Amino acid sequence: MICPPKYFLFLLLFLVGCDSHTPISFDELRSSLQVNNSVLDGTVIEPDKLTLPFSEAYLKQRHFLYERADITSFDVSQQSELAYLKIQERYPERFLPWPAQTNILRNLTTKNASVEHWSTFVVQRLSDAKESKILLSRYERNTLSGYIEEASDEANELKAYLAQYKPRTRLGLYQHPNGKEWYQSKLNYYYGMSKSPNETLNKIQTELAHRGKKVLLELPITKANHVALSYLQSHCELVQGLNWVDAYTNLPATAKHCAVTHNSDITRLFLSLMEIDIGLHYQGWSKQQARVTLQARLRLTDFEADRLVEGTVLYPATIFSLTPFVMFSS
Repeated sequence: MICPPKYFLFLLLFLVGCDSHTPISFDELRSSLQVNNSVLDGTVIEPDKLTLPFSEAYLKQRHFLYERADITSFDVSQQSELAYLKIQERYPERFLPWPAQTNILRNLTTKNASVEHWSTFVVQRLSDAKESKILLSRYERNTLSGYIEEASDEANELKAYLAQYKPRTRLGLYQHPNGKEWYQSKLNYYYGMSKSPNETLNKIQTELAHRGKKVLLELPITKANHVALSYLQSHCELVQGLNWVDAYTNLPATAKHCAVTHNSDITRLFLSLMEIDIGLHYQGWSKQQARVTLQARLRLTDFEADRLVEGTVLYPATIFSLTPFVMFSS
């Protein structure tokens, strides 16, 4: 069979494929993943076929695409990101079909898809996850409930389910089965080295102690933000990536190749966020403990501190991609 032109290839790979054994390039993989993730992030406006996030069809297609990648044509940073994404397939994410980072109901409404079908699917998947002791955090549950409040009445089944849902007691990944290992895998990728989280935390806290008193940051903090991505988007030429959570940006590669300078106050912010990241996701800190720690390092209102904590909850370990901008004392 003759393959179609390149600009049609990504969609046809998703629908029928040209040859299931033909390796695909980085650009083809990226485009095909965007199609598969269409309901998650709306990057492909009108594909002929929608796949519900983390459904069996979605997971099968994602794995199929990962395996077809022609890694011999990838550079080192692309290979590293793909290896990271393959590792993520092992962990509980697939049992939590609605990531709190995105308002999937809005995307479904835009695409005229069945909200009722989505609602039923999420209820079933979350119920199955409970049996494996995989639970939403209170923040995640409340965020999803907020999305539903903004939407139509079609998600009533899910709304009622979440109203009686009992979340896990803490916010971090550590409370999931294999949660510490899950966090370690993220830290390894974004940090760019395999280090014990506790060892890294000690290094960060020592550095913060050397830097003296807390500082006042004049930053607009109005929502739970992906701090690493926002900073790199504002200051660097972005390197294309494969991960929808990072807006298809390779965060470590972008930071590594970015020539930007900033003052010591911004460095202190990065270090402080790294500190609570490990605290929340590896050591089991509460939201209150993370907030108090942030306010001991930085002059923040409760509102600002809470938004930074929530962003850390949503985007585990991503702040470590900014390590190239942090100079540790000798």
